[in-house]
Amino acid sequence: QSRVDGDRFITDSGLAMAKAATLTREAGLSGLEFGLAIPGTVGGAVWANAGAHESDVASALVEASVLRSGGAEERRDPAGLGLAYRESILKHAAEGSPDIVTQATFQLEPAEPALITQRLDEIRRWRQAHQPLGIPSAGSVFRNPSPEFSAGRIVDELGLKGRRIGGASVSEKHANFIVNDQKGTASDVRRLAEEVRAIVLRESGVELRFEVVFAGDWSGWEPAT
Repeated sequence: QSRVDGDRFITDSGLAMAKAATLTREAGLSGLEFGLAIPGTVGGAVWANAGAHESDVASALVEASVLRSGGAEERRDPAGLGLAYRESILKHAAEGSPDIVTQATFQLEPAEPALITQRLDEIRRWRQAHQPLGIPSAGSVFRNPSPEFSAGRIVDELGLKGRRIGGASVSEKHANFIVNDQKGTASDVRRLAEEVRAIVLRESGVELRFEVVFAGDWSGWEPAT
């Protein structure tokens, strides 16, 4: 469920970020347009402080309701969530005892729906031109090392577009995407990601950090040698 309260947008965590972007447009509220480019839910976006197009969750979030592993519910502001670039304290909860975002409140700015629609259209066109939409992927694999140097640019300049392990390959359209274009496995994706990371470190001295999270049991797993 979601609702508008003045200039604030309050929603349960299961709402898709893309839907949040369109709902707030209909309400004449600007600030979540970047959500159109986030392939996940509000809860996941808060958990990772997801962002795109020079904006992120922390820029609009007032507070989030968090269900603690012990059953208590708390309200936390961005500082209490430890939001930073693609980071929050929620990402570092003890294994098996996650804290879960149940609701989020965003402070937005009134704007003409037509202007918000224009911004959404710009984001949509940019994604169609620059990202491998329609092919399975987990989005950006690596965090950008700095505002000046994107991970995709570094990988691209090393000529790694098209590099493949099994059914996974580095996207020809955007070098920070690994796509599953030939029925690859999670292991294919991770091995390729680790290989790209190792090449970047060896050739450029930059140690890329993962933006994706490898879920499940990876004990005993080792990258290909």
